[in-house]
Amino acid sequence: MTADRVVVITGGTRGWGRAIAMRYAEPGTSLVLNFVRDAEAAAETASAVAALGADVALVQSDIATAAGVGAVLAAARELGRVDVLVHNAFLAATARPLEVSDDVFDAVMAVGPKALLAMLRGGVELFPDDGGHVVCTLSLATKRIFNKRGTNYFPMAAAKAALEVCVQYLAVDLAPRSITVNGVAAGFFADEAVTAETSDPFRASIASKTPLGRIPATREVADVVHFLGSSAGGWVTGQVLVADGGFSLI
Repeated sequence: MTADRVVVITGGTRGWGRAIAMRYAEPGTSLVLNFVRDAEAAAETASAVAALGADVALVQSDIATAAGVGAVLAAARELGRVDVLVHNAFLAATARPLEVSDDVFDAVMAVGPKALLAMLRGGVELFPDDGGHVVCTLSLATKRIFNKRGTNYFPMAAAKAALEVCVQYLAVDLAPRSITVNGVAAGFFADEAVTAETSDPFRASIASKTPLGRIPATREVADVVHFLGSSAGGWVTGQVLVADGGFSLI
């Protein structure tokens, strides 16, 4: 089977990943949505994507493993191509720098930069001759520590920082194939999970520190990913676009 456009999204059924999937969902597009757990949420996202006219293939696999990456690529091969790869999966793990275990550090790297490289090593030939787009979701935490307790974000920040380096080097390496590679570093945005885990005063504080004066919906940060993964962003490569409403400026 060959689709008009195939978009592969790792971690594509909850939070930012779900919003990105919804943004790409339209007739003529086939979505390969990878997830590890929460089959109920995956099924809900698949139903919502299908309601917008897109075809969807759910792939439950751990992309920290060769078998998990292989399962995602096999689904893309069934569709005949990959036009856009959005690497959104990450492992939520917190620890201060000198307290993080080797196992945890290896795990966040496996889901982050190592999985991206494995996906491209095994699937770059699936991109069409006229190119395509790779977009990584990143974090402001690679550039700043927001408070003393923020050092607990170290494992995830290190993995996201490694992905930033991948963005730069892959952009140059894949340029002869006309494949752009970029990243989006979002500020705070309130999906259902984040809203459930934070208080109203905390969210109000973030909004007050943001020059645009509010917290964005996940759709708004998904719009930025979509831009970089479309012909509109075709002359942008090797860049990390900060989408935070100006939060990091102050």
